[in-house]
Amino acid sequence: MQTSRQPTINNRQKIDVSSLSMDKDDLRRFCDILQERVNSAAEFEVNLFQQNEQTDEQYQQNIAILRESFELRITITGIGGKELWGSIGEVFGSVNFPEQVKSLYVESESTLRHVHNYYPHNSFTIFLDFSKPKVFDLSIMPHQGTPNESNVEVKGYDAIWVNGVFTELKKFIDDRPSTLSIVHSHGVYDVLQLVLGFPLSFWVCSKFSSSIETGFGNGNAFVISALYLYAFVATLFLSRILFHYLRWVCPLVEYRYKNNAMLIHRTLFGALTLGWLGQFLYDFGKWLLKT
Repeated sequence: MQTSRQPTINNRQKIDVSSLSMDKDDLRRFCDILQERVNSAAEFEVNLFQQNEQTDEQYQQNIAILRESFELRITITGIGGKELWGSIGEVFGSVNFPEQVKSLYVESESTLRHVHNYYPHNSFTIFLDFSKPKVFDLSIMPHQGTPNESNVEVKGYDAIWVNGVFTELKKFIDDRPSTLSIVHSHGVYDVLQLVLGFPLSFWVCSKFSSSIETGFGNGNAFVISALYLYAFVATLFLSRILFHYLRWVCPLVEYRYKNNAMLIHRTLFGALTLGWLGQFLYDFGKWLLKT
């Protein structure tokens, strides 16, 4: 059963996943949906498969191979780099299933193409990237969107199948958004710096002004100016670290698991933010009342 001729791809739908939160049960349900949809693609392929010069026995054998080859083989990668590959039941039923999933990869035509050199008319490729940006990785520019390679691509000859599968997968993803995914968007950091970062930096300088003037009031004016500048820049730097921390505790594409400490981290971040902003707003309110 071979065909080196690739079918015409008239329809293609692709989306980059911009917000998603899943646990193991959600991931299993997602894979089960993929298997159900690829089963319909298998029947579409069977109806198009021609007997030609094959004997009846050869033809029925190839039909059976064709259907079996549409059973999905998925790849689950854990945080430590360990991979599990196999059928949906084998992977999710394995005692070695990782507690923290780093990625999921599934390609519906892999067995047909690599084992039998057969190109089906309809297929999909899914990659879910559950990795999180490091908090202290300063090579990541905060004003840019968080890098994430999660995407869904459905393509094929049959427009009804392609559009139907893509719509169902998109709805499944849209129904499970991650928390505060907006902070991963391009330009959000710049807006936050203008609205909060710079005012907070000036506020910190005012809070330290008494110490600076008292300790260095009779010193060099350059030293005093340098200390104010250092306090200003240090506050901006700290706000950048906190922004990275926010992206880390609220990942763009999140895999939830038992014993996950993210709730503790989110509580800690909320306490730090509310404490800092609360004091700033309190002092700002007092200043407004005085004026």
